Amino acid sequence: MISFIVIKQLLVIGIPLFAHAGAGHDDRLMINMADSLINGEWLGEYSEKTLVKGLFFPFFLAVNHLFGIPYSLSIPGIYSIGCMIFVFGIKKLFPTELPLFIIFLALLFNPISFADETFLRVYRNSLTATQALIISGSMFAVYLNRFEKTWIQLLWAICGGLGLASLWHTREDGIWIIPLVLGVIVITGIVIIARKERPLKERVKKSIITVVPVVILILSTIIISSINYAYYGIYTTNELNNSNFTKAIKIIYSVQPSEEVTRASVPRSTMTKIYEVSPTLNHIKIELEASLDRWSWYEKDAKVRQVEDGFFFWALREAVANAGYYENAVKADDFYKNVAQELEAGFANGELERRPTMPSALMSPWRDEFSQELPIAFLKTVNYVVSFEAIKTSITDSIDDGKSGVLLFEEITNDQARINGEAISLSDQIRIALLNGVTGIYRIIGAVAFIGALLAYGLISVFILIKKLRNKYELMDCWLVLSALLFSACVLAGGVAYTDISAYVAISYWYLAGAYPLIIAFNVIALYKITEIFVKVRYKKTKTEKELRLREQ
Repeated sequence: MISFIVIKQLLVIGIPLFAHAGAGHDDRLMINMADSLINGEWLGEYSEKTLVKGLFFPFFLAVNHLFGIPYSLSIPGIYSIGCMIFVFGIKKLFPTELPLFIIFLALLFNPISFADETFLRVYRNSLTATQALIISGSMFAVYLNRFEKTWIQLLWAICGGLGLASLWHTREDGIWIIPLVLGVIVITGIVIIARKERPLKERVKKSIITVVPVVILILSTIIISSINYAYYGIYTTNELNNSNFTKAIKIIYSVQPSEEVTRASVPRSTMTKIYEVSPTLNHIKIELEASLDRWSWYEKDAKVRQVEDGFFFWALREAVANAGYYENAVKADDFYKNVAQELEAGFANGELERRPTMPSALMSPWRDEFSQELPIAFLKTVNYVVSFEAIKTSITDSIDDGKSGVLLFEEITNDQARINGEAISLSDQIRIALLNGVTGIYRIIGAVAFIGALLAYGLISVFILIKKLRNKYELMDCWLVLSALLFSACVLAGGVAYTDISAYVAISYWYLAGAYPLIIAFNVIALYKITEIFVKVRYKKTKTEKELRLREQ
């Protein structure tokens, strides 16, 4: 395993990074936050961009910088550790080590771990695949080690909790992994409690250990919220998930529009109605209309000037900032509180008509046509993942901001960024070709392997209904792991598919990064297990036939 990790590192280390210094809401925001952490200024001066995106990736960059580790070493390195954690976590599924090595190699050379947008680009999506492996592998280990020594189960639970907290505080949409975590906790707890031959004290202790990951997540949330409160005066980890801004954006989405515009839940005609009901928003109408114009840049028809849901909240925050309400977090939070209260009053007195919204403020309201569009988009998304579509590794020219932003990227990452006009070394050209060759192999076998794995999973699902086969081949644990892997990948794919039809173009491998390792693990485990079963059945049949021939002789 270590030998192959070294080979992988040699293939990727030192490849010039893509630094997008002009992406003030994405890549550059992460670098700025990391720079503030390094300088002891927490997340920096408060603005409309603060407390919108998770702090873990900037924290990772800051720690990485302080230890002087090159980004092109740390990102692949931590992914390799994630692969090892996953493999050791599922070790009890197999009687031999051979399948573990196969799973490890399949995960280690996962193209998502060295692709442009999830490796060479300095952005938070580069951690998602690692986090998915750490969380799933650790939670599976919590279940598979449920009757081992308590400290072993506790270590896995702590590892799973740290992984969960890191994902939760990296992206605002980390909720997709929660069904896996809660599912493992519930199933493990039930199995432990049901084992009545074990002492009650031991069962209670082990059941408590299963919820440690959730406890760690809650503690991390409290700690980060407290620090934010101390620095900015607002108690939250992220304003998109928990603040008066969350309430305001959700209630704005709940206003029934008089027209339906693709991917725009708040058409300009709806804003006209909102201005009439909300004096607070009407007060910044000039700034907001100008901001909406700027954020409608994607629209081909300039006369339409609508803003997709994925950009609407940025347009709103920008307008509020331009109107002077982002002097501090308390003032901005009070602004959104007033907006929410005014719109609620508008619903109460009949000035506005309410429509249902989704549980998350980040999700666009449901539309009737989605019932037909979502299944199609979901299948498209699944096919996109299993076929490794669009994934590539290349050396891309960095984009500077005219203020030495690329140099700041290089300083923070301890690595070199690709500068326009620089020659590409022969070594880099060869390594890029090899990496794309590996991606090509995954692309060729990906869809076929997934279809085969689905068929294998179907057979295993049938076999577990037959007690004799279930016990003989120890299928239940394997089936639970396969189900969790497949379900989690589908939840993420479903969320991306919904975003794609409702908010903005979202079917891309950087948003789906967490699904790739789960699907790869699902494929290898399912195919190996069904092969193992058939080999044993064939061996037993051959042995029986041989014994019969010997008796006849």
